[in-house]
Amino acid sequence: MIGDRILAAALASLLLACAVTAARAQQAPVDDSQPPSQPAISAQSTQAQRDTFLEALAERIERDGFAATRGEVEALIDRPDLPAAFRSRVLRAAVEVTRRARNPDFQETAERAYAALVDQVADLNERSVLIQTMGNIEVDRGRFAEAEALYLASDDLASGRALDERANLMTALGVARAQQGKLDVALEAMLEAYARYQQTEDGPSPNLLRNIGALSIYLEDYEQAVDFSRQAIDAFGPEHRDTPGAYSNLAAALVELDRPGEAMTALETGIAIAEQQGRPSASLTNNLGYMQHEQGELDAALATFEKTAELNRANGDTASLAIARKNVGDVLVDLERRAEAAEAFERSLALFREADIKPKRLELYRSLVDNLEALGRYPDALARMREWRELAEELASADAQARVAELQTAFDLERRERELAESERVRLEGEAALAALQAETAREGLIRWGLIVGVALLVLFLVLMARTLRLRTRANRMLAEKNAEIDVQRKALAEANTLLHRHSSEDELTGLANRRFVRGLLGAGLPEVFRASPALLVLVDLDDFKGINDRFGHPVGDRVLARFADVLRDAAGPDDVLARWGGEEFLWLAAGQAMADADRVCRALGEAVRATAFDVDGETIRLTVSMGVAPLAFGEDPATDFAVAIKIADAALYEAKQAGRDAWVGYDRQARDAELFSGSLDIDALIERGALVRVR
Repeated sequence: MIGDRILAAALASLLLACAVTAARAQQAPVDDSQPPSQPAISAQSTQAQRDTFLEALAERIERDGFAATRGEVEALIDRPDLPAAFRSRVLRAAVEVTRRARNPDFQETAERAYAALVDQVADLNERSVLIQTMGNIEVDRGRFAEAEALYLASDDLASGRALDERANLMTALGVARAQQGKLDVALEAMLEAYARYQQTEDGPSPNLLRNIGALSIYLEDYEQAVDFSRQAIDAFGPEHRDTPGAYSNLAAALVELDRPGEAMTALETGIAIAEQQGRPSASLTNNLGYMQHEQGELDAALATFEKTAELNRANGDTASLAIARKNVGDVLVDLERRAEAAEAFERSLALFREADIKPKRLELYRSLVDNLEALGRYPDALARMREWRELAEELASADAQARVAELQTAFDLERRERELAESERVRLEGEAALAALQAETAREGLIRWGLIVGVALLVLFLVLMARTLRLRTRANRMLAEKNAEIDVQRKALAEANTLLHRHSSEDELTGLANRRFVRGLLGAGLPEVFRASPALLVLVDLDDFKGINDRFGHPVGDRVLARFADVLRDAAGPDDVLARWGGEEFLWLAAGQAMADADRVCRALGEAVRATAFDVDGETIRLTVSMGVAPLAFGEDPATDFAVAIKIADAALYEAKQAGRDAWVGYDRQARDAELFSGSLDIDALIERGALVRVR
């Protein structure tokens, strides 16, 4: 029980040394009656000797591998004559080696040794480190709640440990909490780690800075996310492989802060760095495609998503490739290239099945089915709808069932109409055949049998006529019933289609139009009032709306948004288009208005908002809005004209926000060349060139 393997190894070394000595001195063989050697470490060894032994043991493990030294390690851990703190250090060394080698075989042995040893370790610092080490094992096992409890217990004992070690412990705690979805307390732990690292010579690690930035995004503290993401970028430097990912976090936070120009620049910079490193980032490229799509740069978005797909294919990332293919399909739909979109969606569906990602496949079905409907491929649409329903039921979702019922109703209607037409055809053919039979029978009867047979045939004719009358009456009644049933189903289908159209083009919360409706207007649906004369495009943003959500909760924020929509309707004209553009941002297309009217239009809305009392549970909330304005004149390419105007108005809105909110800023477009306004806008340069004129 005191380490037979160690004794055997020591004895073998001793015998070898004696053999060498004997060979050199030509002495007699070794006397086997000599006592065996003692273990290389004992209870009487000094601290320095134990430290030296551990260093030598670590070297042997690295050189020979853990499998070759495992017996010696386990024997040391089991030796009750050795100090508990020393045995703890041996256990920790073994755990760290096996963790680096991703070898889980030692985990259960380590867990049993830890349970027997931890309470024997009197040194609180060593006990804290041992507990943290076991927490690391639980993280490797995916048991994050158990890891969190161990990290907290370790921190309770860690007051005497070095500050950088305690900071590392807080970082590990944050990771364990984040893996459980406890993001708020995970961020608290990482901020505590940051504060501890700030007091050390080396400071916080770039990975910690990046993680704080990412968690801040999830918790909607976007200013903090920007701050820490930029710190991470500076700490990583342009050569580090994780720098592009930090740029991705920065871009995500900037998007939420309504700073799309800076977000686009961040993504483009991250992509360029990744390509310089020889590691092109599919994730960053995909995010750039999303932004281009949102900004209406459809051709650029399509090229970017195609590039993303190629990167994912090269990386063998089937799941991400499926997402990229769906994104390609979405852009093709907006470009009215629906046949190509159908092919892209089908490729995405096959990839999602291969990767077995059911929630993402569920999201894909809506776009896929909508596109098939638009192409008139109803049997294909119905087949995919049935798959959608089966998957939705499997994932406990009822959303797809209504759509399945809608298409099923349409196909049932077509089937019943075909059946009814066939029944009518059969009835008419039967009557024609019956009439021919009656005429032939009468003629033959007169010839063969004379008057008596004629009377008999007359009786038969009357019987047949009565039967025919009954058949005709029954057929007419069935026809009337089927026609009534068809009318009911046509009405139900019309109502379902009307509801579907409204949901697809209307914001559920405010009742205003949504982005999809506005994009639809840019095609054949553009009202004549916008074709005949210019308009103003006004982006309206509720100031400090996040504070309302934070203070009163999102349900109250939703009521405020709905009430603001009413104020916006009152301020708009009868031909104007109003849409909820996203979050607390609204789009106002003021028909027949020019930049000379911008001050009057914006002042009227601003005053109406300030005069409106938003009552919340007996407390009155007062709001202000910031507005960005751009002229909008539709030409031969309405989609491009709108995309340029929305980018200009977005830049103006950002300036209004930066100027202190509760204001409006506009840029009057002087140049018609759309190429001047492609990519991220440099407002100052455009003003200097005379392409834009600032209006306040």
